[in-house]
Amino acid sequence: MVVIGGGIAGVATAWFLARKGVSVTLCEKGEIACESSGRAFGWISELLLDPLKMELSAESKRLWAMLQEECGDLGYRQNGLVYLAESDDDMAFYEHWLGAVKGSCDPANALLSSEQVKQRFPGTGEKWPGGIFSPTDGGLEPTIAITAIAMSAQNMGVKIITHCAVRTVERQSGSVAGVHTEHGYIRTARVLYAGNTWSRLFCGNLDIDVPQLYAIMTMARTAPLDNGPLACGGTHPFAWRQRIDDAYVLGREYDIRVPLTRDAFQLRSRFAAYRKENKRMQAKLSLGADTLRDWLWRRKWSAKDLTPFEKYRILSPTVQKSVPHKSLALNRKAFPDFNHTSIEEYWSGTLTVTPDNMPIASSITALPGFYLLTGASFGLTWGPGLGKLMSDLITNSNPAIDPLPFRYERFIDGSEIRVTW
Repeated sequence: MVVIGGGIAGVATAWFLARKGVSVTLCEKGEIACESSGRAFGWISELLLDPLKMELSAESKRLWAMLQEECGDLGYRQNGLVYLAESDDDMAFYEHWLGAVKGSCDPANALLSSEQVKQRFPGTGEKWPGGIFSPTDGGLEPTIAITAIAMSAQNMGVKIITHCAVRTVERQSGSVAGVHTEHGYIRTARVLYAGNTWSRLFCGNLDIDVPQLYAIMTMARTAPLDNGPLACGGTHPFAWRQRIDDAYVLGREYDIRVPLTRDAFQLRSRFAAYRKENKRMQAKLSLGADTLRDWLWRRKWSAKDLTPFEKYRILSPTVQKSVPHKSLALNRKAFPDFNHTSIEEYWSGTLTVTPDNMPIASSITALPGFYLLTGASFGLTWGPGLGKLMSDLITNSNPAIDPLPFRYERFIDGSEIRVTW
């Protein structure tokens, strides 16, 4: 079995396959956790997600706890996550969400009154109408976590080859027969592609149409801070995650950039409903260096050609420093203790979305032996659950969660597509 991609999706799948006794080779064109997964914000949360995502979220939180027991400290802390309410309308929405997911979300999730918010955050400089709280949500340290799981997978026999781009898949009689890498050929009857941002490009070369776009978020890390807000939380305009070293990761759900790529043009009609449902995210089309790079990528190549995966081993999107500075300013207004720290590091990462805002975790009927795991905008939260699901599908085991909502064929078999949140 060959797994392509060294982010949380590929590493988690390899880990669970190895646990089942499957021989796995994982190929990563750069380094483990060098792109989206290692650049993630680090929240592990089910709050305010669509009811269709509750089963996956709950399973993933359970598996994160289990992986921490098996692989060592991942920086995973279930120390709570709060969405603060800026208005009575926010409180009404939170109440509506709790009703919509009743019976499927953590029963401990609850609304907080204004006084309860003050009790949890005595240092706040604002009077909040209230909030919504999940005591079992929290965060982890992305690079530490994925690297530890990869090392554990190696100890179970997974062969991990970094700086090894897979160029394409070899077919025989219409099925997978192997993969061509930049360093040679690997014979295998089963391949999982878990390359996240690169999925549409790689699969397009195989004539598999993956309806996926990517967006770019900029985040930052502060210096360590005493007496800052606990754990994780925020509002849509600002967010924080308290790291295990007492520094903070800061970001915003606003100011997401969407490169104006060829795919953005080609898929514009398929994403029309998504754009309508996600106006609050205030995503902005980008015409900068990220867009130009994408337009220069080759779309077709052979096993002998140099591919975009070798030319761009590590995708490092342009950093927009104004985004975390806006977050820091709002965090300082909400929590004056943030005035005693400053930003020390900036980075940007990509998140991938599909027309219904649901991951793809599925076999591909048109190419027997080929599997795809991509489109998980909450990739770090869902990584273990999706990895376990893929390992079950690949080994024909009974999955712990329903695989039907994540099948690739929903986009080509006439199924009704509903945008989830």
